[in-house]
Amino acid sequence: MKQMFVLSQENLKLAKAEIAALTNKPSKLYDYILVSDSSKQLNNRLAYARLFYKFLFICEEDELERKIKEFDWNKYYQNSFCVRKFGKSSFNELHIADLVWERLKNPNADLKNPKTRFDFYFTKKWVLCGLLVSKARTDFDKRMPKLRPGIHPSTMKPRLAACLVNLTGINSGVIYDPMCGTGGILIEAAAMNLNTIGSDIDELMLKQAEKNLKHYNLKAKIFKQDALKIKKAYNYIVTDLPYGKNTRSLDQKKFYLAFLKNLKKILKTRAVIVFPDFIKHKSLIKRAGLKLKAEYSYYLHRTMSRVICVIEA
Repeated sequence: MKQMFVLSQENLKLAKAEIAALTNKPSKLYDYILVSDSSKQLNNRLAYARLFYKFLFICEEDELERKIKEFDWNKYYQNSFCVRKFGKSSFNELHIADLVWERLKNPNADLKNPKTRFDFYFTKKWVLCGLLVSKARTDFDKRMPKLRPGIHPSTMKPRLAACLVNLTGINSGVIYDPMCGTGGILIEAAAMNLNTIGSDIDELMLKQAEKNLKHYNLKAKIFKQDALKIKKAYNYIVTDLPYGKNTRSLDQKKFYLAFLKNLKKILKTRAVIVFPDFIKHKSLIKRAGLKLKAEYSYYLHRTMSRVICVIEA
């Protein structure tokens, strides 16, 4: 059974990419609705999906009434139902619900707490119908940087940090952040029950990361390590490169290149590395002998964006 995802419109490219990375299956985007060939359950992983469905069908609007009458609704119906309509259309929600009602053996409408919810999405060209499975994760807000005991001004927001983890494609095993700072990425990886490891050269940062992980009762192995001297190999690496004026006295371009050259030695499968947009990341990645598989821009504030790079050795 195919799945249907209603994506957050905050960043559709990232939303689509994290699903592709975790499923490795074909998918197609219809405005902000994505239909995937994968049946893998991702509701406990995705950062930029709002609603999760079993995909039922797609048709043009002038075919909808016929499609509803031909479709086997009883296969998915349990005890009670309601219909929800999204998007502009000449069809109203009540009319669609009446058509579905007529096809059910023992229909029981429940608008407040239905066991079965059939949702219809009207895009510019298509109508997509899905059986609601679950809503999006709601745990990100409680882990916003301002709510943590260990605070740093450049800490990444939880939803983006979770997306970075997902872009590695990791399903199980170890994920490593070699410049973990106060632990923003570690927190989200640990919240997904992944085997989470982090390091940093700054002992104060590590103490803050420990404090934050403990605050959320999450587990991760963390230790002091110079990111330029890592020797152990890892399948999945994800990190947000330091970019602030006070992060290092070293030249950033020189530091980034040295890190990428070492990454070439220790990376087994895939890395997701975040660069500030003022750095010419493509030339650095190429010089390090790494392969840039994909990149995504993420707006940070009015003077800077970040570039998220998916990299393989």
